[in-house]
Amino acid sequence: MLVGLLALLAGYLTAALVTARVGYGIERARIIELERDWHADEDPVERFRRQGQSVAASTAFLYGLAWPIVVPAYFFYRCAALVIMRRPPLTPYERAARAERLDARIRELEESLGLRGRTLDENGPLP
Repeated sequence: MLVGLLALLAGYLTAALVTARVGYGIERARIIELERDWHADEDPVERFRRQGQSVAASTAFLYGLAWPIVVPAYFFYRCAALVIMRRPPLTPYERAARAERLDARIRELEESLGLRGRTLDENGPLP
């Protein structure tokens, strides 16, 4: 009975450490990316080491302790995000930008073929 309890505790702690390690990597990458955008004049990795490392480690530690909730919730979130964000309908801005890109490409192709400024009918180009 005691051996089983110790094995269960060892398994829980191992999963907690793995979860904390993964959580730390995710949090570290997120903070460094934000630092790069906010403080372009400093090295983002060095700034993370000075200011963000303890926050990332604490957050990762909490994720690790709560791994039976965090891990399934994270996987559910990732699956839900894939379903929700997959190919949303285009906004009017996106449709207008796409139309502009297509018009520019058509003009470019017409110019390269020498068709710019001439109109076409069923029998071919009109003078």
